[in-house]
Amino acid sequence: MKIIYKTIYSLIYCGSLLELMKAFLSLPYNIIMHVIDGRKIAQGMEEEIKRKTEGKEIKIVTVVIEGNEESWLFARLKDKACKRVGIKHEILGMEYKKQEDIEKEIEGLNKDESVTGINIQLPLPEGINYLDLVKKIDVRKDIEGMHPNNIGNLLLGREEMIPCTPKAVLKILEHERINLQGKDVVIINHSNIIGKPLAMLLLNRNATVAICHVYTKDLISYTKRAEILITATGVRGLIKGEHISEGCIIIDAGIKKEGNRVYGDVHESAAEKAKAVTPVPGGVGPVTIASMLENAVIAYEKIHKG
Repeated sequence: MKIIYKTIYSLIYCGSLLELMKAFLSLPYNIIMHVIDGRKIAQGMEEEIKRKTEGKEIKIVTVVIEGNEESWLFARLKDKACKRVGIKHEILGMEYKKQEDIEKEIEGLNKDESVTGINIQLPLPEGINYLDLVKKIDVRKDIEGMHPNNIGNLLLGREEMIPCTPKAVLKILEHERINLQGKDVVIINHSNIIGKPLAMLLLNRNATVAICHVYTKDLISYTKRAEILITATGVRGLIKGEHISEGCIIIDAGIKKEGNRVYGDVHESAAEKAKAVTPVPGGVGPVTIASMLENAVIAYEKIHKG
């Protein structure tokens, strides 16, 4: 049984579709582990977004501070996604500057009526305060959902502009028709961008939420209880079989690049025991970008309301 699980999980990650199909057809009927296809979910979202963008002049700007190739990689992925749905996208590459200089650029984008959405690409160089930059964005153009006003609305249950990765996690759970009410959910991440807003989204749906992080004592005592485990640490293979109970649903939002490959937080031994799991790559990532595109449409509608 474990060998079969390991084979399927490994094949998904190495991307061999033919071998994956052969392995799948050889499985016994009592295998229940389900790999959630984030690319398929994102494709469905993009089709709906493309319909909504027809006849609209939507333009978003991604601000990238030069010096980090990872930032450019993510920005280019956004660019490709925008082209697929008919949204204009500009990558504003800036040399490493003082915080005040970047804030002035943002203020200029706020005044530019052709720009309907602004996002700051992470990671940023040391010395640049992300939250201070976000505060400078016109709240209507904040397609990341990280402006204090948007976070405050989320806390109060007004889900208007939701941060992209938490929104992606919610989209995946909704796609899988998972009722969150009363579910024991554990999040391993307490960042402002993922863990905290995600906890609010889950609480808004009456889930019982525990948040773990690097300072949590006895992590396994929390993860073992989880019916749904959401992890976003960037530590390759952190979550192993002993961390979860049989039938747990795992959402892996962790990213760790090693050489030319990308890995998630979930070890194969945990995937073997899970009822469902998102792969890395091809899980949360594509849905996160699609969520940003959806936010871009919402921002446009806010600006042109009335």
